[in-house]
Amino acid sequence: MKLRHYQSESLNLIRKAFTQGLKSLILCVPTGGGKTVIFTTLTSLSIAKGKKVMIICDRKELIGQAEYNLNRLGLYPTIIAPGYKQIKNNCYLASVDTLTRRELPAVDLIIIDEAHKQTFDKIILKYRDSPHNPFIIGATATPLRTGKQRSLHEVYNKIIEPVTIDDLLKQSYLVPCITYAAKEDFSNVKITGNDYNNAALYEQFNKSRLYAGVIDKYKTHAEGKKTLVFNVNIEHSKKMVSEFLAAGYSAKHLDGATPKKERGQILEDFKNGKFLILSNCSVLTTGYDEPSIEAVIINRATKSLPLYLQMTGRGSRIHENKSNFIVLDMGSNVYEFGLWEEPRTWQIVKERRKTNGVAPVKLCPVCEAMNHASARICFECKEPFKIKAKALLQGDFIEVKKGLRNSERGAGKVFNPNTATKEQLKIYALKKGYKPAWVYVQLKNRTKAIH
Repeated sequence: MKLRHYQSESLNLIRKAFTQGLKSLILCVPTGGGKTVIFTTLTSLSIAKGKKVMIICDRKELIGQAEYNLNRLGLYPTIIAPGYKQIKNNCYLASVDTLTRRELPAVDLIIIDEAHKQTFDKIILKYRDSPHNPFIIGATATPLRTGKQRSLHEVYNKIIEPVTIDDLLKQSYLVPCITYAAKEDFSNVKITGNDYNNAALYEQFNKSRLYAGVIDKYKTHAEGKKTLVFNVNIEHSKKMVSEFLAAGYSAKHLDGATPKKERGQILEDFKNGKFLILSNCSVLTTGYDEPSIEAVIINRATKSLPLYLQMTGRGSRIHENKSNFIVLDMGSNVYEFGLWEEPRTWQIVKERRKTNGVAPVKLCPVCEAMNHASARICFECKEPFKIKAKALLQGDFIEVKKGLRNSERGAGKVFNPNTATKEQLKIYALKKGYKPAWVYVQLKNRTKAIH
């Protein structure tokens, strides 16, 4: 299996960190970057050196994906899940739910898939207190925990981020995203834990005008494209499919209770283009890779940045004759978290995070470019912001862009740090995730050039 350069670099960074005495790492790779390829390759290399490895997942889709990649490398793991015989091996692939009820096998390396989820922590801490004390790698696209969840620094020592969404876009490993969204008010929806209460959110979305709105936006912006729809719950998904069928579009629904054989047939038919719209409710957020998806409809709101990025990222993979993908954001999520491709700085903090770490944004009332909330003038059109920025009208469905006027999209305009003002440099640095010192260096270099 040939690795991309950043995947090879991931292995080098992991080795270096472990030789420096670290025991547990986060491997952060964006959705579509091939983190499964990285950690299954690492598994193969470790076993070749006489080590024992266990990969732990929380969903059967992820177990199937990891098993497929291991088999391609000539590895046939013992699967720790209901219905499988427990045979001692040098390679294990475990369901976290099953593993919590079983005796922990002695291994040298543990790899966690979707490590941002707290459900794995109990196993990790149990191993840490055992004589085995293995090395641990937590793979995830979104190393973030909020609210009352255990902080990542309590479980992991360091984050390794070999590549970003922007890197993958520039290197043509992902395709660009065009986002359309409406600004809606969800402040009256009850919050349970770290996200909207499911029943309250369904009540908000279960309205005839909103079902019709999805059909209308699909017809306007994504008609004829292979589309994945994420809904609030099963009932919401089924009703959405009924609306698509009534409007003359081919659509199907699946959920966690869909029988395995039927589910496999639905996914195969979708892959082969026998129908265009596949509707679900959080089933296909992880462990589902279908590069031919051309549009994603986020027919819900969420307070979870990982969920938002996972849903959006389902459309980002490269495919023949696919130059971009469309996101129809019916839940105003982009105004909560920013665009999918926004640079984000991930870190292991020493305190529990009270927010999701996403910089607040606002739209310019003149050109509708997305700016940081603290901006005094628009980064794009230079229009000063009033004390209270003009709000986007409720229900206005527009294309959301970053740093470009609607009339100039695709014009190839490039930000020039040599001519930008100090304020513009600050905004640009914030967007790119650069440290404040970057602005100082740019201004200093400019002064040197003058003299």
